[in-house]
Amino acid sequence: MNRLHAASVMFFLLGIICCLISGLQGNLKVGFFLVFPFIIGSGYVATIGVLFIILAFLLFVLGFSPRTTISEPTGLFQDKDEKPTVKGGGIVLLGPIPIVVGSSWKITVALILAAIVLMLLVFFLFYFK
Repeated sequence: MNRLHAASVMFFLLGIICCLISGLQGNLKVGFFLVFPFIIGSGYVATIGVLFIILAFLLFVLGFSPRTTISEPTGLFQDKDEKPTVKGGGIVLLGPIPIVVGSSWKITVALILAAIVLMLLVFFLFYFK
C-alpha cells in the first residue's frame, strides 16, 4: 500500500464518521435507486463527509498511476524476453443479463458457470423466501 492508498483509507473513514455524525443529528438520509445507493444530506457535517468520501476515491485511483507503483525487480525471470502472463476475467450482471469477459477459454467457461450459479442463487433467494 502506497501513501496515496493510505490517505485514501483515512479520508474514507473520516467521511464515514462525518456521515454517521450527521445521521445521528438527523441531517442525513440514505436510500437506493434501483441498485445505486444515494445519500441526501443537509448541513455542513454531511457535506464535509461526502467531500471526504469523494476525495478518498480520487486518491485511491491516483494511487495506481505509474509514478507511484513499484518497479519490477530485476533477475526475477531466467530469460529477459520471458514476460509474466496474467489470466483473468470478470462477470457483470445487468439485471438478468450476464456479461462475461475472460482472457482464456477455461476462465470464460468457469465464469459462465459462476454466472449461472449466481443467477440461480438470486432467483431462489428472492422468489422462494
